[in-house]
Amino acid sequence: MSWKQLLSRRSSASSSDAHSIDMQKEALLGSRPICARPLMRLLIRAFTLLLAVVTLSYLYLSYKAIGGPEDRLLKAASGPLTETTFSDGLHDVANGQRRFVIVIPADSPNPDLCKLLASAIALGYPSPVVVNWAQPALKSEGGFWGPYLGKISGTLDYLDRVTLPDANKGDKLDDEDIVLVVDAYDVWFQLPPNMLLQRYHDSNKRANARLAQQWGTSDGIPMKQTIVVSSQKRCFPTPEGGSNLHCDVLPASDLPADVYGARTDSNPNHYHTVRPRYVNSGSFMGPTGDMKRYFRRVKERMEKGLSEDLAFPGDQGIFAEIFGEQEVWRQWRRESHKAAFGNLPNNEGAAFMQRDYEFHVGLDYTQNLFLPTVYEEDDGVFVSLDNKTVIERHSSKLGISPVRLLGVPKDLANSYNPLEELFSSESGDGVGWGEMPLYADVFTTAIPVVLHHNAWKHGLKERRIWWWDQTWYFPHLRQLLQLHMRPGRLQPLARLPARSGYLEYYAPKSDAEKRKPRAFSRETYKEGFAEIELGAVCKYENESNDSAEHWYDEVFRDNKGPM
Repeated sequence: MSWKQLLSRRSSASSSDAHSIDMQKEALLGSRPICARPLMRLLIRAFTLLLAVVTLSYLYLSYKAIGGPEDRLLKAASGPLTETTFSDGLHDVANGQRRFVIVIPADSPNPDLCKLLASAIALGYPSPVVVNWAQPALKSEGGFWGPYLGKISGTLDYLDRVTLPDANKGDKLDDEDIVLVVDAYDVWFQLPPNMLLQRYHDSNKRANARLAQQWGTSDGIPMKQTIVVSSQKRCFPTPEGGSNLHCDVLPASDLPADVYGARTDSNPNHYHTVRPRYVNSGSFMGPTGDMKRYFRRVKERMEKGLSEDLAFPGDQGIFAEIFGEQEVWRQWRRESHKAAFGNLPNNEGAAFMQRDYEFHVGLDYTQNLFLPTVYEEDDGVFVSLDNKTVIERHSSKLGISPVRLLGVPKDLANSYNPLEELFSSESGDGVGWGEMPLYADVFTTAIPVVLHHNAWKHGLKERRIWWWDQTWYFPHLRQLLQLHMRPGRLQPLARLPARSGYLEYYAPKSDAEKRKPRAFSRETYKEGFAEIELGAVCKYENESNDSAEHWYDEVFRDNKGPM
């Protein structure tokens, strides 16, 4: 049968089929009037549109999950890469909730480690996580390198494990949660967590504004700061130690140019008059994801040094070298941006360089977060900020006139005070920050959150013993520990103004039940980390019941025994 015959047959049948088709339509539509048909079509179109929106939303979220621009940049992409850029306006704090955790690399007990842990818990910080705990093999297997390699690899191992999908919910972290890593045996906290977190964000905001100013525009900037590292006055170690720190290209401090008088920064070997602008590897703070990248690069560089048997004097040279390379890249990128009016001839090459050298690292130039005492041994003192007489005496002794320390800083004056939980606000005795002894730098007026006792000349490491009872919390340490080591519902550590609301920081979920320090173990990251008894982390390394000296006699000094 030809197609013409078929068409003719179909036409002849149309009249007989029309009635059948109408009956089928009537059966489907029932007794609804003819005007309901457009409504049905409208509903079908609306449903189709809704389905399309849901599908596109799912695809977009999947794209974000498997890799937005920055994620793709950090992976070995098979296709062309492009630089990831940032807008200075986006560095404002986004609202929501994040976790905050303290990580301490330590492999053996000591009363000095106890002082760090006690100062953190007494001030209301999350119970610290100890990495490398009870792993003495690090010292024997790595020789001189052992403790330093352990600090880097142990911290990185922790960060990798707690961000895995199957990590214990109580210890799990997201890439945007904030991590603080501090040295174990010579560090004390002196201000509460809300001060630390607020100053951390303030530091990043200032740094990103400066990066935008140097770039020339407020958007399209291929660099930003999210990690803050403590700073010191000397570029150390020297090149003879095997590291190239690129000391000459590092950014200048943002402290006043005359903070130490007319000779400020005039002689790099006269450390007292040098503004802090070099890496000190005692304190690091930043988002988990960025900290993983930075520590991974440092570990790679250290392992390279191990293979070449280089004599690096510690981990600081590696951290500082990676920071120096970042600053060399940043300077080159700014110069090429200006020369090419923002258009690089090889954008993919620039993207590879950004991936390998931009780690979002900056320094705490003001030392309001972390203050290492090395190379500034005599610049600070424990003092009550309302005691003008004592402040004037110390200032005069150092040749400072007029006095710069002028009472309690604004950010601290309105801050949470841990003593308010111990004493009735009606008495008001010794509760105000102005009456409480705090370590303050008489030159820069820095009142740091974290004090790092790494000054070593003339036996100054002993300040860890001499100055312990000068801290404001020492007379109340036992009470504060008993208060903050009780399990209970988590409260915000800080509540900061943010875009469209507030950003709240909380301790990890496990803190609600586990208030003692916890030992990280890669074998137990799924089940949760075990607590460590205070006596186990606080005792002298060879202390026993028969020892003449006990840890609690040094830490509490109240003749009341252990907790």
